[in-house]
Amino acid sequence: MKTTALLIFVGIAGYSTVAQAQPQSQSPPQPLVAERFQITQPLSTFVRVKGQEENYLQGIGLVVGLKGTGDKNLTPTHKALSLVMKHLGSNSGAGPDGEYLPEALKTVTNTALVIVRARVPAEGAEEGDMIDCEVSSLGAKSLEGGSLAISTLQGPNPHDKTVWAMATGNLETFSKAVPTNARIKSGCRIERTIRNSFVTPDKKVYLVLNDGYKDWQMAQEIVFSVGNLLQVGQGSSSNVQIARALDQKTIEVQIPPQYQSDPVFFVSILMDTPIVDKQLNNKVVINKARGVIVVGSDVEIGPDVVTHNGIKIETIDPESSKFVELNTQPAYATRLKDLVDALNTLKVPAEDVIDIIVAIHHQGKLYGELIFVN
Repeated sequence: MKTTALLIFVGIAGYSTVAQAQPQSQSPPQPLVAERFQITQPLSTFVRVKGQEENYLQGIGLVVGLKGTGDKNLTPTHKALSLVMKHLGSNSGAGPDGEYLPEALKTVTNTALVIVRARVPAEGAEEGDMIDCEVSSLGAKSLEGGSLAISTLQGPNPHDKTVWAMATGNLETFSKAVPTNARIKSGCRIERTIRNSFVTPDKKVYLVLNDGYKDWQMAQEIVFSVGNLLQVGQGSSSNVQIARALDQKTIEVQIPPQYQSDPVFFVSILMDTPIVDKQLNNKVVINKARGVIVVGSDVEIGPDVVTHNGIKIETIDPESSKFVELNTQPAYATRLKDLVDALNTLKVPAEDVIDIIVAIHHQGKLYGELIFVN
Protein backbone atom coordinates (compact mmCIF):
# COMPACT_ATOMS: atom_id res chain seq x y z
CA MET A 1 0.00 0.00 0.00
CA LYS A 2 1.33 3.42 -0.87
CA THR A 3 2.48 5.75 1.89
CA THR A 4 0.24 8.74 2.59
CA ALA A 5 0.56 11.78 4.81
CA LEU A 6 -1.89 13.92 6.74
CA LEU A 7 -2.55 17.60 6.29
CA ILE A 8 -5.02 19.22 8.68
CA PHE A 9 -6.29 22.71 7.89
CA VAL A 10 -8.23 24.45 10.65
CA GLY A 11 -10.28 27.57 9.86
CA ILE A 12 -10.73 29.86 12.89
CA ALA A 13 -12.39 33.30 12.56
CA GLY A 14 -11.28 33.67 8.97
CA TYR A 15 -7.73 32.48 9.59
CA SER A 16 -6.20 29.22 8.48
CA THR A 17 -3.47 27.28 10.21
CA VAL A 18 -1.74 24.06 9.29
CA ALA A 19 -1.08 21.34 11.86
CA GLN A 20 1.91 19.23 10.94
CA ALA A 21 4.24 16.84 12.72
CA GLN A 22 7.72 17.74 13.88
CA PRO A 23 10.45 16.76 11.42
CA GLN A 24 11.47 13.15 11.83
CA SER A 25 14.99 11.85 12.16
CA GLN A 26 16.98 11.89 8.95
CA SER A 27 18.19 8.32 9.45
CA PRO A 28 17.09 6.05 6.61
CA PRO A 29 13.77 4.30 7.26
CA GLN A 30 14.07 0.75 8.48
CA PRO A 31 12.16 -1.94 6.60
CA LEU A 32 8.98 -2.93 8.35
CA VAL A 33 8.53 -6.39 9.74
CA ALA A 34 5.24 -7.79 8.47
CA GLU A 35 4.34 -9.05 11.95
CA ARG A 36 5.00 -5.82 13.82
CA PHE A 37 1.81 -6.12 15.90
CA GLN A 38 1.99 -9.86 16.53
CA ILE A 39 2.23 -11.31 20.00
CA THR A 40 2.43 -14.88 21.23
CA GLN A 41 -0.24 -16.26 23.54
CA PRO A 42 -1.02 -19.78 24.85
CA LEU A 43 -3.53 -21.75 22.83
CA SER A 44 -6.04 -21.49 25.70
CA THR A 45 -6.43 -17.79 24.82
CA PHE A 46 -7.92 -18.64 21.44
CA VAL A 47 -9.89 -21.89 21.89
CA ARG A 48 -11.94 -23.98 24.24
CA VAL A 49 -12.08 -27.76 24.37
CA LYS A 50 -15.33 -29.07 22.94
CA GLY A 51 -17.39 -30.75 25.64
CA GLN A 52 -16.21 -28.36 28.33
CA GLU A 53 -19.24 -26.08 28.32
CA GLU A 54 -21.50 -24.75 31.02
CA ASN A 55 -24.74 -26.62 31.68
CA TYR A 56 -28.01 -25.44 33.17
CA LEU A 57 -30.35 -27.23 35.54
CA GLN A 58 -33.90 -26.09 36.09
CA GLY A 59 -37.06 -26.96 37.94
CA ILE A 60 -40.29 -25.66 39.45
CA GLY A 61 -40.32 -24.69 43.10
CA LEU A 62 -42.48 -23.14 45.78
CA VAL A 63 -41.45 -20.08 47.79
CA VAL A 64 -43.02 -19.63 51.22
CA GLY A 65 -42.82 -16.98 53.92
CA LEU A 66 -43.69 -13.98 51.76
CA LYS A 67 -45.29 -10.89 53.29
CA GLY A 68 -48.58 -11.04 51.44
CA THR A 69 -46.88 -10.61 48.04
CA GLY A 70 -47.37 -14.19 46.83
CA ASP A 71 -49.58 -15.58 44.10
CA LYS A 72 -53.30 -14.92 44.25
CA ASN A 73 -56.02 -17.09 42.70
CA LEU A 74 -53.39 -19.10 40.86
CA THR A 75 -54.57 -22.71 40.88
CA PRO A 76 -51.23 -24.38 40.07
CA THR A 77 -49.63 -22.69 43.10
CA HIS A 78 -52.26 -24.05 45.44
CA LYS A 79 -51.95 -27.53 43.91
CA ALA A 80 -48.19 -27.40 44.43
CA LEU A 81 -48.66 -26.26 48.02
CA SER A 82 -51.09 -29.11 48.59
CA LEU A 83 -48.57 -31.65 47.30
CA VAL A 84 -45.76 -30.20 49.40
CA MET A 85 -47.86 -30.40 52.54
CA LYS A 86 -48.82 -33.98 51.72
CA HIS A 87 -45.19 -35.01 51.25
CA LEU A 88 -44.33 -33.37 54.56
CA GLY A 89 -46.83 -35.66 56.26
CA SER A 90 -49.75 -33.30 56.84
CA ASN A 91 -52.96 -35.31 57.32
CA SER A 92 -55.37 -32.84 58.86
CA GLY A 93 -56.96 -31.70 55.63
CA ALA A 94 -60.36 -32.56 54.13
CA GLY A 95 -59.00 -34.86 51.43
CA PRO A 96 -59.57 -38.64 51.31
CA ASP A 97 -56.15 -39.29 52.87
CA GLY A 98 -56.19 -36.22 55.09
CA GLU A 99 -54.40 -34.03 52.55
CA TYR A 100 -55.25 -30.39 52.08
CA LEU A 101 -57.33 -29.72 48.99
CA PRO A 102 -56.22 -26.84 46.70
CA GLU A 103 -59.47 -24.96 47.13
CA ALA A 104 -58.90 -24.90 50.88
CA LEU A 105 -55.66 -22.99 50.36
CA LYS A 106 -56.94 -20.18 48.14
CA THR A 107 -56.69 -17.62 50.90
CA VAL A 108 -52.98 -18.22 51.34
CA THR A 109 -51.04 -15.20 50.03
CA ASN A 110 -47.54 -15.90 51.31
CA THR A 111 -46.56 -18.55 48.74
CA ALA A 112 -45.42 -18.29 45.12
CA LEU A 113 -44.73 -20.70 42.30
CA VAL A 114 -41.24 -20.06 40.87
CA ILE A 115 -38.75 -21.29 38.30
CA VAL A 116 -35.40 -22.36 39.76
CA ARG A 117 -32.22 -22.37 37.67
CA ALA A 118 -28.63 -23.33 38.45
CA ARG A 119 -25.54 -22.97 36.27
CA VAL A 120 -23.08 -25.86 36.35
CA PRO A 121 -19.55 -24.69 35.44
CA ALA A 122 -17.76 -25.97 32.35
CA GLU A 123 -15.57 -28.30 34.39
CA GLY A 124 -18.66 -30.07 35.75
CA ALA A 125 -19.60 -30.73 39.37
CA GLU A 126 -19.20 -33.55 41.85
CA GLU A 127 -21.91 -35.05 44.03
CA GLY A 128 -22.20 -32.96 47.16
CA ASP A 129 -20.97 -29.71 45.59
CA MET A 130 -22.94 -26.61 46.54
CA ILE A 131 -23.56 -24.01 43.83
CA ASP A 132 -25.65 -20.86 43.53
CA CYS A 133 -29.12 -20.88 42.02
CA GLU A 134 -31.54 -18.22 40.77
CA VAL A 135 -35.26 -18.01 41.43
CA SER A 136 -37.85 -16.15 39.31
CA SER A 137 -41.51 -15.74 40.20
CA LEU A 138 -44.33 -16.66 37.86
CA GLY A 139 -46.98 -14.43 39.39
CA ALA A 140 -45.83 -13.05 42.73
CA LYS A 141 -45.28 -9.31 43.09
CA SER A 142 -42.17 -9.76 45.22
CA LEU A 143 -39.97 -12.60 46.50
CA GLU A 144 -38.37 -10.49 49.20
CA GLY A 145 -38.16 -12.31 52.52
CA GLY A 146 -39.21 -15.67 51.05
CA SER A 147 -37.66 -19.10 51.38
CA LEU A 148 -37.54 -21.81 48.72
CA ALA A 149 -38.99 -25.15 49.72
CA ILE A 150 -36.96 -28.13 48.53
CA SER A 151 -37.06 -28.15 44.71
CA THR A 152 -35.74 -30.84 42.37
CA LEU A 153 -33.71 -29.72 39.36
CA GLN A 154 -33.39 -31.57 36.07
CA GLY A 155 -31.32 -31.06 32.92
CA PRO A 156 -32.30 -29.07 29.81
CA ASN A 157 -33.68 -32.19 28.08
CA PRO A 158 -37.40 -32.34 29.01
CA HIS A 159 -37.47 -36.11 28.32
CA ASP A 160 -34.72 -36.80 30.88
CA LYS A 161 -36.35 -37.03 34.29
CA THR A 162 -33.08 -37.52 36.16
CA VAL A 163 -32.84 -35.37 39.29
CA TRP A 164 -29.37 -33.82 39.16
CA ALA A 165 -29.68 -31.39 42.06
CA MET A 166 -31.85 -30.19 44.93
CA ALA A 167 -32.34 -26.52 45.81
CA THR A 168 -33.57 -24.85 48.97
CA GLY A 169 -32.82 -21.85 51.20
CA ASN A 170 -33.55 -18.22 51.95
CA LEU A 171 -33.87 -15.86 49.00
CA GLU A 172 -31.86 -12.71 48.39
CA THR A 173 -33.44 -10.40 45.81
CA PHE A 174 -31.12 -8.86 43.23
CA SER A 175 -32.50 -5.36 43.64
CA LYS A 176 -35.40 -3.37 45.07
CA ALA A 177 -36.36 -2.38 41.52
CA VAL A 178 -36.84 -6.03 40.43
CA PRO A 179 -38.00 -7.96 43.50
CA THR A 180 -39.35 -10.83 41.39
CA ASN A 181 -35.85 -12.25 40.76
CA ALA A 182 -33.69 -13.61 43.55
CA ARG A 183 -30.77 -15.92 44.26
CA ILE A 184 -29.73 -18.42 46.88
CA LYS A 185 -25.99 -18.51 47.49
CA SER A 186 -24.77 -22.11 47.67
CA GLY A 187 -28.42 -23.14 47.75
CA CYS A 188 -28.21 -25.94 45.20
CA ARG A 189 -26.71 -29.32 46.11
CA ILE A 190 -25.50 -31.58 43.29
CA GLU A 191 -27.05 -35.04 43.74
CA ARG A 192 -25.34 -36.80 40.83
CA THR A 193 -21.86 -36.13 39.46
CA ILE A 194 -21.88 -34.11 36.24
CA ARG A 195 -18.73 -34.82 34.27
CA ASN A 196 -18.22 -33.37 30.79
CA SER A 197 -16.44 -35.72 28.42
CA PHE A 198 -13.84 -34.14 26.14
CA VAL A 199 -12.27 -37.20 24.44
CA THR A 200 -14.09 -39.04 21.66
CA PRO A 201 -14.10 -42.86 21.47
CA ASP A 202 -11.49 -42.71 18.69
CA LYS A 203 -9.13 -40.70 20.96
CA LYS A 204 -9.62 -37.27 19.46
CA VAL A 205 -10.01 -33.83 20.99
CA TYR A 206 -11.88 -31.02 19.25
CA LEU A 207 -10.96 -27.39 19.73
CA VAL A 208 -13.47 -24.58 19.11
CA LEU A 209 -12.16 -21.07 18.43
CA ASN A 210 -13.47 -18.36 20.72
CA ASP A 211 -15.53 -15.46 19.39
CA GLY A 212 -13.29 -12.89 17.79
CA TYR A 213 -10.82 -15.52 16.57
CA LYS A 214 -13.03 -17.59 14.25
CA ASP A 215 -11.00 -17.08 11.13
CA TRP A 216 -9.52 -19.29 8.39
CA GLN A 217 -6.00 -17.96 8.89
CA MET A 218 -6.14 -18.32 12.68
CA ALA A 219 -7.43 -21.89 12.40
CA GLN A 220 -4.56 -22.78 10.07
CA GLU A 221 -2.01 -21.06 12.34
CA ILE A 222 -3.20 -23.21 15.25
CA VAL A 223 -3.01 -26.37 13.14
CA PHE A 224 0.55 -25.55 12.13
CA SER A 225 1.69 -24.66 15.66
CA VAL A 226 0.07 -27.69 17.32
CA GLY A 227 1.34 -30.07 14.66
CA ASN A 228 4.84 -28.65 14.78
CA LEU A 229 5.06 -28.81 18.59
CA LEU A 230 3.79 -32.37 18.86
CA GLN A 231 5.91 -33.61 15.98
CA VAL A 232 8.99 -32.19 17.65
CA GLY A 233 8.06 -34.16 20.74
CA GLN A 234 7.78 -37.35 18.69
CA GLY A 235 10.89 -36.78 16.67
CA SER A 236 11.51 -34.82 13.50
CA SER A 237 11.01 -37.89 11.32
CA SER A 238 7.30 -38.12 12.13
CA ASN A 239 5.05 -37.11 9.25
CA VAL A 240 1.74 -37.93 10.92
CA GLN A 241 -0.81 -35.11 10.68
CA ILE A 242 -1.92 -34.66 14.26
CA ALA A 243 -4.15 -31.60 13.85
CA ARG A 244 -6.40 -30.46 11.03
CA ALA A 245 -8.95 -27.69 10.64
CA LEU A 246 -12.49 -28.82 9.83
CA ASP A 247 -13.55 -25.24 9.17
CA GLN A 248 -12.68 -21.73 10.37
CA LYS A 249 -13.82 -22.46 13.94
CA THR A 250 -13.24 -26.18 14.62
CA ILE A 251 -9.93 -28.07 14.84
CA GLU A 252 -9.56 -31.81 15.24
CA VAL A 253 -6.56 -33.09 17.21
CA GLN A 254 -5.60 -36.76 17.35
CA ILE A 255 -4.17 -37.73 20.74
CA PRO A 256 -0.76 -39.35 20.16
CA PRO A 257 -0.44 -42.97 21.38
CA GLN A 258 1.91 -42.07 24.24
CA TYR A 259 -0.72 -39.72 25.71
CA GLN A 260 -3.89 -41.75 25.19
CA SER A 261 -3.76 -43.23 28.68
CA ASP A 262 -3.53 -39.74 30.21
CA PRO A 263 -5.63 -37.34 28.10
CA VAL A 264 -5.69 -34.70 30.87
CA PHE A 265 -1.90 -34.40 30.70
CA PHE A 266 -2.08 -34.17 26.92
CA VAL A 267 -4.67 -31.38 27.00
CA SER A 268 -2.61 -29.46 29.56
CA ILE A 269 0.35 -29.55 27.14
CA LEU A 270 -1.87 -28.79 24.15
CA MET A 271 -3.51 -25.71 25.68
CA ASP A 272 -0.11 -24.26 26.57
CA THR A 273 1.07 -24.35 22.95
CA PRO A 274 2.39 -20.88 21.97
CA ILE A 275 0.33 -19.34 19.17
CA VAL A 276 1.14 -16.20 17.19
CA ASP A 277 -1.87 -13.90 16.99
CA LYS A 278 -1.86 -12.81 13.37
CA GLN A 279 -5.20 -11.08 13.41
CA LEU A 280 -5.12 -7.38 12.78
CA ASN A 281 -6.18 -5.02 15.54
CA ASN A 282 -8.41 -3.22 13.07
CA LYS A 283 -11.52 -2.28 15.02
CA VAL A 284 -12.79 1.18 15.95
CA VAL A 285 -15.17 1.08 18.93
CA ILE A 286 -17.23 4.21 19.63
CA ASN A 287 -19.57 5.10 22.48
CA LYS A 288 -21.28 8.27 21.25
CA ALA A 289 -23.15 8.91 24.50
CA ARG A 290 -19.92 9.06 26.52
CA GLY A 291 -17.67 10.37 23.76
CA VAL A 292 -15.35 7.36 24.01
CA ILE A 293 -13.26 6.33 20.98
CA VAL A 294 -11.04 3.23 21.02
CA VAL A 295 -8.89 2.86 17.90
CA GLY A 296 -7.02 -0.35 17.08
CA SER A 297 -3.35 0.01 16.19
CA ASP A 298 -3.88 -1.45 12.69
CA VAL A 299 -6.76 0.80 11.60
CA GLU A 300 -5.70 2.86 8.57
CA ILE A 301 -7.30 5.45 6.33
CA GLY A 302 -6.80 5.96 2.63
CA PRO A 303 -6.32 9.15 0.58
CA ASP A 304 -9.29 11.39 1.22
CA VAL A 305 -10.42 14.92 2.09
CA VAL A 306 -12.90 15.63 4.88
CA THR A 307 -14.23 19.06 5.83
CA HIS A 308 -16.13 19.39 9.09
CA ASN A 309 -16.91 22.51 11.17
CA GLY A 310 -14.02 24.47 9.72
CA ILE A 311 -11.59 21.55 9.89
CA LYS A 312 -10.18 20.17 6.67
CA ILE A 313 -8.41 16.82 6.76
CA GLU A 314 -6.49 15.73 3.69
CA THR A 315 -4.29 12.68 3.11
CA ILE A 316 -1.85 13.22 0.25
CA ASP A 317 1.19 11.73 -1.39
CA PRO A 318 4.15 13.13 0.61
CA GLU A 319 6.28 13.28 -2.55
CA SER A 320 3.99 16.02 -3.86
CA SER A 321 3.93 18.02 -0.61
CA LYS A 322 6.42 20.18 1.25
CA PHE A 323 4.89 19.14 4.58
CA VAL A 324 6.37 16.41 6.71
CA GLU A 325 4.14 13.35 7.00
CA LEU A 326 2.39 12.78 10.33
CA ASN A 327 3.87 9.67 11.94
CA THR A 328 3.16 7.39 9.01
CA GLN A 329 4.76 4.02 8.43
CA PRO A 330 6.56 3.11 5.20
CA ALA A 331 4.52 0.78 3.00
CA TYR A 332 1.36 1.50 5.02
CA ALA A 333 -1.47 4.01 4.73
CA THR A 334 -1.96 6.68 7.36
CA ARG A 335 -3.05 5.24 10.70
CA LEU A 336 -6.34 6.48 12.10
CA LYS A 337 -4.71 6.74 15.52
CA ASP A 338 -2.41 9.46 14.19
CA LEU A 339 -5.39 11.45 12.93
CA VAL A 340 -7.24 11.13 16.24
CA ASP A 341 -4.11 12.15 18.16
CA ALA A 342 -3.70 15.23 15.96
CA LEU A 343 -7.34 16.23 16.42
CA ASN A 344 -7.03 15.80 20.18
CA THR A 345 -3.96 18.05 20.10
CA LEU A 346 -6.10 20.68 18.39
CA LYS A 347 -8.72 20.19 21.16
CA VAL A 348 -11.38 19.08 18.69
CA PRO A 349 -14.47 17.93 20.65
CA ALA A 350 -15.02 14.18 20.85
CA GLU A 351 -18.36 14.41 19.03
CA ASP A 352 -16.63 16.12 16.09
CA VAL A 353 -13.91 13.47 16.02
CA ILE A 354 -16.61 10.80 15.92
CA ASP A 355 -18.38 12.60 13.04
CA ILE A 356 -15.10 12.73 11.11
CA ILE A 357 -14.44 9.01 11.62
CA VAL A 358 -17.98 8.17 10.49
CA ALA A 359 -17.59 10.38 7.41
CA ILE A 360 -14.34 8.64 6.46
CA HIS A 361 -16.07 5.29 6.96
CA HIS A 362 -18.98 6.27 4.70
CA GLN A 363 -16.47 7.37 2.07
CA GLY A 364 -15.02 3.86 2.10
CA LYS A 365 -11.59 5.06 3.22
CA LEU A 366 -11.62 3.57 6.73
CA TYR A 367 -9.69 0.31 6.55
CA GLY A 368 -11.15 -1.33 9.62
CA GLU A 369 -14.38 -2.33 11.34
CA LEU A 370 -16.51 0.42 12.90
CA ILE A 371 -18.46 -0.69 15.99
CA PHE A 372 -20.90 1.39 18.06
CA VAL A 373 -21.63 0.37 21.67
CA ASN A 374 -23.89 1.76 24.38
